[in-house]
Amino acid sequence: MIPPDIKALRHHKVGTPTAQYPYRSTNDEVVLIANRFDRAGGGKFFLPYTVDSQSWTAPDNRPLYRLPELLASKPDSMVIITEGEKCADALASLGYITTTTFGGASSAHKTDLSPVQGRCVIIWPDNDAPGRKYADQIEVALCTGFSTKAHILQIADFPVQIAEFHATNGTNHNSANIDENPVEICAGWDAADAISNGWGVAEIDALIAHALQADEKPVLSNELAPSRSLADIEVWKTPDGEPYATLRLDGHFEHWPIASAAFKKFLSYQHYQDTGKMLSQSALDDQRRTYEGQALFDGEAHPVFNRIGTLGRTLYVDIGDVSWKAIAINSEGWQVIDHPPARFTRARSMQPLPMPAMNGGDINLLRPFLNTANEADFQMLVAWLIGCFHPKGPYPILILNGEQGSAKSTTARVLRNLVDPANPIARSAPNSEQDLVIAAKHNHVLAFDNLSTIKPMMADAFCRIATGGGFGTRKLHTDSEEMLFSATRPCLLNGIPDLAGRPDLADRAIVVSLPVIAPMDRAFEGEFNKALDAQMPLILAGLLDAVSTALANLATVRLAERPRMADFAKWVSAAEPAFGWTQGAFLEAYAANRESGDRMSVEGNPVGLAILKLVQEDVRWSGTMTELKTTLRNRYPLLTDDPYSFPRQENKLSAAIRRIIPPLRRMGVAISFDRRGHSGERTFRAERA
Repeated sequence: MIPPDIKALRHHKVGTPTAQYPYRSTNDEVVLIANRFDRAGGGKFFLPYTVDSQSWTAPDNRPLYRLPELLASKPDSMVIITEGEKCADALASLGYITTTTFGGASSAHKTDLSPVQGRCVIIWPDNDAPGRKYADQIEVALCTGFSTKAHILQIADFPVQIAEFHATNGTNHNSANIDENPVEICAGWDAADAISNGWGVAEIDALIAHALQADEKPVLSNELAPSRSLADIEVWKTPDGEPYATLRLDGHFEHWPIASAAFKKFLSYQHYQDTGKMLSQSALDDQRRTYEGQALFDGEAHPVFNRIGTLGRTLYVDIGDVSWKAIAINSEGWQVIDHPPARFTRARSMQPLPMPAMNGGDINLLRPFLNTANEADFQMLVAWLIGCFHPKGPYPILILNGEQGSAKSTTARVLRNLVDPANPIARSAPNSEQDLVIAAKHNHVLAFDNLSTIKPMMADAFCRIATGGGFGTRKLHTDSEEMLFSATRPCLLNGIPDLAGRPDLADRAIVVSLPVIAPMDRAFEGEFNKALDAQMPLILAGLLDAVSTALANLATVRLAERPRMADFAKWVSAAEPAFGWTQGAFLEAYAANRESGDRMSVEGNPVGLAILKLVQEDVRWSGTMTELKTTLRNRYPLLTDDPYSFPRQENKLSAAIRRIIPPLRRMGVAISFDRRGHSGERTFRAERA
């Protein structure tokens, strides 16, 4: 019974609940009410009410639902944990001992589960992803916190399970209720739906018995025992807590995420090879979760790498071949090894690097395959390549510009195939930051082809991924759990228009403009690829020699000036002797490239170009932001007519100016902001330095 004062509850915004489910203490006192409210357009939501504090909140420590009935039952009685109070009550009406937790999967850890310790526990989740997550969390909590085994009912094949049970045990499956009310297993289907469909004690008992038998077989029967023990598979986790398994296959080691579909298929295949039988879905899931739990709670923590990784003073490069060989590079040289200590993971898109030549490596063999206008541009492309092997970054963003027929895509393909070949070699423009994060998780080099423009939001994301930054997004099917990803990746972009228009992107970029190839100078693709494939082992060997040289010289390199991306500049300067470049040749070419980038970013920015013209004409100008806006619009209407590129509001104009200050400063324009008078009116000042 619900006390009258609880029945009279009314929320000040959403009114009277359509149903109430009381949570009681061991003394049978109501401590928490789960109040259900139905939405006008369909659907429902729940609001908690704590009796002690008389507030519409949930306590941090919560009892199980129907706790007094649970405590009054025999200690060896089976308990069914459902996902929701309605389901628990429906099963209780048939005589089962049932319970649930308030708040679903995201709050299961706040409930005291000790009353079910040592019992036979059945978990009946809803037929959807949140339901499965809820069941998994309850199962793990009972196992790790209370040493209690729980059995999860597999929803999708309920009718098949019941039929199998009756056939195995010779019992009657001719239920009139089921015949009259065929079961439709849809998304969200739960215990209450089963009972409303006509299910009775016979069907539910058969279902539970089938689940208990299925869970016992891997333990009691050699036929369904896991095909590989934990001694055969090393389980471990990353520093971020992602579980992995290391398997020895055909004489080499592979590292797979335990949550991946590939690992589940491997377990299923191995079991079939050992026994000639297929694992049931529930047994397969149990095996996978066993490995996952061992990895998370008993496994050691190791970093995982994609294509390039560093342990100690040695840099490792995953070749990507079927034998999982790698290249080990240190200050003394490099060699191909069979069993790298660095743990690499591979995406399906990864393609193998060419096997490097042991002698005769020469980066200059790359020249005929790159369409560059001058020596400085070739040096910039080689610098970007060597920069991709930096152990940690930051990495400059390589932007290839040019008209149609300037071999932008071909140049991008050649460059990427020397560092991180993949299929496809380049992708279309990412639509969101999440797309970029997914690409970064599975690739070392991020290559995007034929871009027409870069949205401001994506320009900021490229800047973060190039110099190092974290990305966060909500995990699917959760309310508060967040998926975090931190990475630094080399980026390669190409397109016809100037893609480095935003100053912050240009500040991190190497921009190379490719000349148009005359019709008579074009190569046939087949002949080009054949010639390139013949030289790739020597080119890659030359690149690896340069990486070794950089590792040897890095500690002794001193830069007279520290440009933006100073770590990248120091790394390439340390590799200069391997290329035969004179000392300082790279820094000189890099400075010229940045100067060209500054001009392009200012010329492509109406605000920056208007201020540059203003200073060139007046030498010095000062005034309020309103006066500056009026002056620029009156003098340069063609530059300032578009409200999207030239802001109309003073605060947005100020923000646009601050973005363009660095390249303007390097072009000899000094800009400062100040406030004057008692009102603190903002003033702007620009002059030729």
